[in-house]
Amino acid sequence: MMQKKIDEVANLWEKTKDPKYKDLWYKYIKEFVNGTNNINRRSVSSDSSNESNVERHDDSSQGRLF
Repeated sequence: MMQKKIDEVANLWEKTKDPKYKDLWYKYIKEFVNGTNNINRRSVSSDSSNESNVERHDDSSQGRLF
């Protein structure tokens, strides 16, 4: 629904070049990105001490280049 509003205002801006449509277009885009329509948020782990997936390599087992 919001995408349709954004598209309509963008088309009006393209046809008329009236600054009010440009401002409204940017307002709708900002609301869409930052507002309640943004339901696909990624979760971020706050536990930085979890090292279970980190592989440790011993440098002495690697061959020398020279």
